[in-house]
Amino acid sequence: MGDIYEKMDNMLGEIKDVMSSCVFSSYYPEVEDIVLRRWEKMTIPLHCLGFALSPRFYDISYLETLAPGGVRRKAPNHDKEVVQGVMEAFSRIAENRDEERMLREQFASFHMKKGLYSLPGAQLDAVTMDAIDWWSTYGAETPELAEVARKVLSQPITSSSAERNWSTYSYIHSVKRNRLTCSRADKLVYVHSNARLCSRFSEAYKEGPYKKWDMNPESTNLENSMLEDMMWDDLDDDDDEDNGRGKRPRVD
Repeated sequence: MGDIYEKMDNMLGEIKDVMSSCVFSSYYPEVEDIVLRRWEKMTIPLHCLGFALSPRFYDISYLETLAPGGVRRKAPNHDKEVVQGVMEAFSRIAENRDEERMLREQFASFHMKKGLYSLPGAQLDAVTMDAIDWWSTYGAETPELAEVARKVLSQPITSSSAERNWSTYSYIHSVKRNRLTCSRADKLVYVHSNARLCSRFSEAYKEGPYKKWDMNPESTNLENSMLEDMMWDDLDDDDDEDNGRGKRPRVD
């Protein structure tokens, strides 16, 4: 969550660098407008808060380097849009005005590097340490803000991974195949997802009838494939629990 805001800014600069050296350079303003309109539709105050609570974005060396596109970097607290997003996020997170004011005061202590945040070790670790670990180490003076930072920075920016598992689950447990227990279905989804990743490193995935088998969302091509054998081999240890020793589970 803490990286998406900066990545969007960098993406615009990278697009500008690429287009400036090609025949389509005159179209950059139109491309920029399309990207910004899309960003305005998808951005939320939490993106600004995650950016503002990432300690590495306040590092002097980071701020002195130019961003893609030759743009000078600014600390999050010097960016009007970011500050507005942070204040809006605090107003939504806080249960009352006193808590909101406390979060604002603690945020000021953080970005102005007061107390523990002024320690040389804290500023060095801001670049090398994971942001969540950094807050767990140096957030003692602002415990409420540190708790918010840990929760915000641990948020994923997309639900795609979970949605892929839901799609896999619909293949394994369906109207026609509904006698599976919940634990068995969960194990099959787990094994299928990981076997799918492993299969991408095999030669059968690159050539033959099962080439890029998982690219078609309508068909898993599991029957009579090497992936099916991989799945059942991984489940052999669990067969005693549900279906008897040495027998494959029923899936019909």
